[in-house]
Amino acid sequence: MTRRRLLIAGGSALTLACVLGLFVVVLEGGAIPVFDQWWHDLVIATRPEALLLFAQVMNRVGGGVIAAVIAPLAIAGALFLAHRRWEALYALMAFLFSALLVQVLKSLFGRARPDDMLVASDYGSFPSGHTANAATIAVVLWLIFPRVWVAIAGVVWTVLMGFSRTVLAVHWITDTLGGALAGAAGALLVAAIVPGWIGRTRRMTDEETPVAAATEPARIRPYRPGDDEALYDVCVRTADAGGDATGVFTDDRLWGDIFAVPYVRRHPDLAWVVEAADGRVIGYIVATDDTDAFERWFRDEWWPTRAGSYPLSGETEPTRQDRMIGYAERRAPGTEQHAAEYRAHLHIDLLPETQGQGLGRRLTDMLFAELRARGVAGLHLGMNPSNAGAGAFYERLGMHRLESGPDTVMYGIRFD
Repeated sequence: MTRRRLLIAGGSALTLACVLGLFVVVLEGGAIPVFDQWWHDLVIATRPEALLLFAQVMNRVGGGVIAAVIAPLAIAGALFLAHRRWEALYALMAFLFSALLVQVLKSLFGRARPDDMLVASDYGSFPSGHTANAATIAVVLWLIFPRVWVAIAGVVWTVLMGFSRTVLAVHWITDTLGGALAGAAGALLVAAIVPGWIGRTRRMTDEETPVAAATEPARIRPYRPGDDEALYDVCVRTADAGGDATGVFTDDRLWGDIFAVPYVRRHPDLAWVVEAADGRVIGYIVATDDTDAFERWFRDEWWPTRAGSYPLSGETEPTRQDRMIGYAERRAPGTEQHAAEYRAHLHIDLLPETQGQGLGRRLTDMLFAELRARGVAGLHLGMNPSNAGAGAFYERLGMHRLESGPDTVMYGIRFD
């Protein structure tokens, strides 16, 4: 989801929770709404022992230390061990914010609980903290793993938790609805306020294709200024010869500050992105139509604003990051031997989920058409020699091998 959609969804959920709270507490003048009383009486009159046992288990699992400490830490820890540290941090922040939001709403509305509740509970019946926590878990996991089965499991978990609270007569049913809205709102708003964290380190496989991508095709659109964070994300996740380079450097943004973002700052009109049906940017192509002019700008204007963020390690033997920083520092006009004949150059990066849709060719066709319209005679690019798949793709585009060094394979194509 885009930041705008997250804000709208989260804000709407929070607004609905507040409106519901006003209705059951203020507008009803303290009386129990008819629907709440009907559901309460129905459940109390029909609950068997097995259902009470189930509700007691849900009470233990969905509250107290397990819900407030163990579950959030377990989810965040699993994400961290899976090298999804940004998403782990997002999950912790979402749980913390949702819990705080619930306590604020409890204090604000101060609704009394049912008189015949079967378990001890804290102050404030609206909203249900157990249900809010269940909804937070559901939304957090769905945002990180946007799959149909994750969404269904999250909805089922939240509904069962809310139902169990009414079985124990510890909440009115509108409390559980308010809790679901508040918990979802907390997770959505944190994701919107801190954009770019969700999916920053997500690894996609063929078995983990997002729901939207499986049902609706991705589209190509021109770059927008708000796409920069997504470019950083896609760049690092494809930087290791087409594979994920997350954690290779002490700061993952180094990749994007060299190979992606400076191009859209210098040439936003030569950049296109691939947008999935759910609004995520999952690929891009960036370029310059004049390599020597770009390298001069990179040396004089761009890199001086970034170099301070990437100090050298000071090790006797340069690290991989040191070598990459050295490459950035050495960039200058005249250093690329093919720039005179093949004036333009590009960088194209696509996440694995885009494969098999012809998106790479469509991106390059759009760029090549624009370069031809500008009278650019040729384009070159360099690639890691181990990225055989990329080499085969460039050759299918009509590119041919150029004189190359030991660490880089060069390709070129003429437009005249």
